[in-house]
Amino acid sequence: MKHLLLKSKFILVAIIIAFNFSCSTEDGAEGPAGADGIDGVDGTDGVDGNANVQTITIDASTFSGNYTSISVPEITQEVLDNDVILTYLTDSPNYWVTIPCPYDSVAFNFSVHVIHYLEGVDLDYNDASGSFYNISAGDLTSLKVVIIKSSSDARFANNNKQQTYNQLSQAGVDITNYYEVCDYYGIKY
Repeated sequence: MKHLLLKSKFILVAIIIAFNFSCSTEDGAEGPAGADGIDGVDGTDGVDGNANVQTITIDASTFSGNYTSISVPEITQEVLDNDVILTYLTDSPNYWVTIPCPYDSVAFNFSVHVIHYLEGVDLDYNDASGSFYNISAGDLTSLKVVIIKSSSDARFANNNKQQTYNQLSQAGVDITNYYEVCDYYGIKY
């Protein structure tokens, strides 16, 4: 038995010594550099915004009548449920008016009501009495739809929207002022 135990120890020591000499920490010589890959194709420009904000600009020069319906595929159900959507109109390159806007706004001689829905925006135009008001093509020039991403937790969607509004308010951002929103989020005018 003593002979077997001594033989086992000898074999174990031999295995450890063999592994120590067979493993080396030195690497071999570095191989030659590989050939450069081909350059990719430039992509198309995306919409203005940053990771949390998306701005969609729509030509409004053809809007006419007392109602306009606009396709905005970026307004998904998730956006409606979770995110803040701000809309602005202009008839001049010098200022943007947040909508909805009342009749007595400085910008237009009519009020604009807005409805955001799945993949679209509807605009209704009214006069001072609240009756339908017909605009003509060219009365407006552009519509901006700004989507501000909130938390994606649908259980608290209204709370997350309110948190976004609160964050803007605490930062001193007047959401009726398009330029302040752009400055806050780093959006190009």
